[in-house]
Amino acid sequence: MTRRRRLWLVALALVIVAVAAVVAWQARRPAPAVATVVEPLARGALVREVTGTGVVEAERERALSFSFGGNVAEVRAVEGEAVEAGEVLARLDVGALERDAEAVRASLASARADRARLEPQQRVDRLELESTVRQAEDALVRAERARDDAARELDLARRLFDVGATASEDVRAVEEAFDAAERAEQQARLTASSARSRLVNLEQLAAAQIAASDAQLAQLEINLRNLEARLQDAALVAPFAGVVTLVSVRPGDQVATQPVITVVDTDELQVRGRFDENRAVELQVGQGAVIVPDADAAVRLAARLVRISPVAQREGAGAQVSAVLAFDEPPGATVRPGYTVTVRVRVREIADALLVPLEAISGRDGASYVVRVLADDGVGTAEHVPVEVIERNPTVAAVRVGPVAEGAAPGALREDDLVAVVDVDAIADGARVSFAAPDRGGPALGD
Repeated sequence: MTRRRRLWLVALALVIVAVAAVVAWQARRPAPAVATVVEPLARGALVREVTGTGVVEAERERALSFSFGGNVAEVRAVEGEAVEAGEVLARLDVGALERDAEAVRASLASARADRARLEPQQRVDRLELESTVRQAEDALVRAERARDDAARELDLARRLFDVGATASEDVRAVEEAFDAAERAEQQARLTASSARSRLVNLEQLAAAQIAASDAQLAQLEINLRNLEARLQDAALVAPFAGVVTLVSVRPGDQVATQPVITVVDTDELQVRGRFDENRAVELQVGQGAVIVPDADAAVRLAARLVRISPVAQREGAGAQVSAVLAFDEPPGATVRPGYTVTVRVRVREIADALLVPLEAISGRDGASYVVRVLADDGVGTAEHVPVEVIERNPTVAAVRVGPVAEGAAPGALREDDLVAVVDVDAIADGARVSFAAPDRGGPALGD
């Protein structure tokens, strides 16, 4: 072997030794730490909310209108001013109505007087006609008796004539007397029948007169009540205590039956909220809510869901569900009808749970886990800890863990444990982790 070849072999051996030394040194050197951000776990209440928009409105709002048209004589209502229940707000010109009412009152008084005189006069007429009937019937009885007497005398005269005891002239005289008695009886019968018919007709006429008089009185009374009602309706009065929000009429205006004054009860307010159809399925009557006025986002007003519309309203490609919320306490001057608000309805609440930031939860093979960092000085070891998510809101999740005691085994999460919230999927179980100390003065995770 030549000298040059031996030198090359020595050089190659030295290179191999150097590489082996570097590899051994790298193997003994610890792996670089994975940088992340950690947050401490906390226990507290978790609230999940359905958020919507809404408008404050009065539970009682009335748009007032006259029940008939006319000229406006007076307007007392002023927009923005408070009114009491029953207070007159505006009035129509009622001069013509008052004159009509006076005329009807006079006609009614006259008709009542006529009605009061009618029955006594009818009683007098009935008594007179009843007397006439009795007289006619007595005359008929006497005529019947006279006819019977004349018939007997005629029979006797004829028998006497048959035996020659009387002359034919005497018989004819008796026959004429009988004919006269018979005619008198027929006339008396007609007179009695006519009197009885007049009495029946009088009673029917009296009943008809009473009915007509009563009908006239009833009609006049109805007319008067209608006129008095119109006189009363000519004044618009506040149906309840509240505030006038609209006056659209002035004295001298000609109006029909359109609304001219609006009154709202500002002491009884409610919120009409609107929620996306995808979240509205979680709403139930009785759920608590927080109302946040857009005019002052620092204000929180407690409310409760009292009514949910059974029909959604289409808006573009989606739909909105309307709901009504009642304030737990009168909001006072904090909000007014027409204010826009944000509505946050509590659909789920867990009073005490271990809260984990959503960013800290990752998943593998259908199971969820968090990366707990075991360290105190900014560098530590990652540990994958399985968790069961009970509930979540937009910021944190409530997780279920076993009971934790002093000296608990690794894997049992406890309050104040540090968990990674950045690049969680990139942190292997057992990996070295570097992190900055967390800011423990921030808000609680469940807020």
